[in-house]
Parts: sequence; C-alpha cells; structure tokens
Amino acid sequence: MRALLAATALATVGACTGMDGADMGAASDAPAPAAATGHEKIWLDDKRATQAERAKCEAAGGIVGPGGMLGYDQCVQPYADAGKACKGSEDCEGRCLLSADSDDDMGQPTEDGVCQADDSPFGCYTEVNDGVAQYAICVD
Repeated sequence: MRALLAATALATVGACTGMDGADMGAASDAPAPAAATGHEKIWLDDKRATQAERAKCEAAGGIVGPGGMLGYDQCVQPYADAGKACKGSEDCEGRCLLSADSDDDMGQPTEDGVCQADDSPFGCYTEVNDGVAQYAICVD
C-alpha cells in the first residue's frame, strides 16, 4: 500500500513540474463566482444531509450523495452553462476548465476551455484563466 501511495505521489509531483509558478497565475482555491443566474452552492451542516437539506438541494435541481475521500454527503447542483466554451471563469457560472480531451500544455494558450459541469469541488482539473491553461490540481 505504501508503494502505491508513493508511486501516486511521485506521479502527481512529476506531472506538476517543469514550470516556475511565476510563469502563470495559480489556480484559485476560492469558491467559484456566482453568475447573474443566481446559482448558489447549498452547504450541508453535518456529515449526512437532513431531510430538510435533501429537499432544499433537490428543489434547486441538485442531488445529495457522498463526496470526497471521507464520503460526507454533499449537494451537487449542475451549472446552466455547463460545457460552454470559455476563456476564463468570468465566462462561466463556475470555473472555466480545460477540456479532458485537450492536448494543450500548462502555461500555453488554449481554445479548449469549457464551463464546469457542476459545483462539486472534487476531482482533477486544470483551470483556464485569460485563455491560458493553468496548473492541474486534484481535490478529494
């Protein structure tokens, strides 16, 4: 198990090297901006959603399910502009992310930005800011 964790850590570090952080803006860990459409993240108060929280989430078009390594319940809501082409997060309800199909490298201009599908904070992704692919990050 330790060997697997060490290999994963080395692969992750290896994937994120090769550029100085001063070469480009860093990916933001700040919450995604809410667009004029009024999308608002629904946060749960505890590890498991109450019936009232579940109802509020579902009424907003979301689904409640486990997320992250700890598996705590979260309300995941889709963004109305999911998949729309973008150059930066200002173009989206959530973040502008590099398409999974893109071959573009970090720090390079890209035309492959797409608006985030939903408001889940978990997963691996590369943000696009000002039309430039940023560092990849995995959140769990």
